[in-house]
Amino acid sequence: MNLFYWMPLLLQTLVYPFTWVSLWFFARIRVYGSENLRGIKRGAIFAVNHSSELDPILIPATLRPLSHLMPMFYMARERSFYGKNGIIKYIYGGFFFKIWGAYPVLVGTGDYELALKHHINILEIGKSITIFPEGKKTANGQIGEGKPGAAYLLWRTGVPIIPVAIHGHYQMSTHDFLKRTHTISVSYGKPITKGELFALTTNSIPPTHKDLKIATQTIMSRIVEMYEKI
Repeated sequence: MNLFYWMPLLLQTLVYPFTWVSLWFFARIRVYGSENLRGIKRGAIFAVNHSSELDPILIPATLRPLSHLMPMFYMARERSFYGKNGIIKYIYGGFFFKIWGAYPVLVGTGDYELALKHHINILEIGKSITIFPEGKKTANGQIGEGKPGAAYLLWRTGVPIIPVAIHGHYQMSTHDFLKRTHTISVSYGKPITKGELFALTTNSIPPTHKDLKIATQTIMSRIVEMYEKI
């Protein structure tokens, strides 16, 4: 495995004690549904609602570093998408993103196989990916419609999707965090399998856009249901 596997593993392991203690003390972190992860022997696709820039940290922080589902890899956009200035532009979409485990999606190709080639490879070697199906942070605190990337990865690789709902940190500022005004909850749902969403398709014939859209709606409905129960 190359440098960009070992670096995410090293970084995510090193920061775990700090992030867990900080989240436990300042955000009174609560984790639900960990039992739903026990039967997964290799990697998984974690489909997560997106409310905060904390979200990519919350998943590895609540899985624990010695989990067989670690290290975590991510989907990222091209650097220009983030529109950051100064030193931040080297973090968002740059070298730091990659060594943390974030690989770019090739936007605008019209070809899922090409657009998601990095993530297909990651899943095929038994590693895990976190994906935010909405494609961006929520603007109003509500969970929006999902894009079909997660559903395509499920069909293409057969790796199960774990729906994840994160609640309690929408519009949370650094001041709010330090004042302990929010409680963050992370809920892991039951795995969603390829057979459950694509029972009528075959490996040789890709799902249609309609098939992917219906599958995505099912994934998002699971996340919404969990979110409303937290």
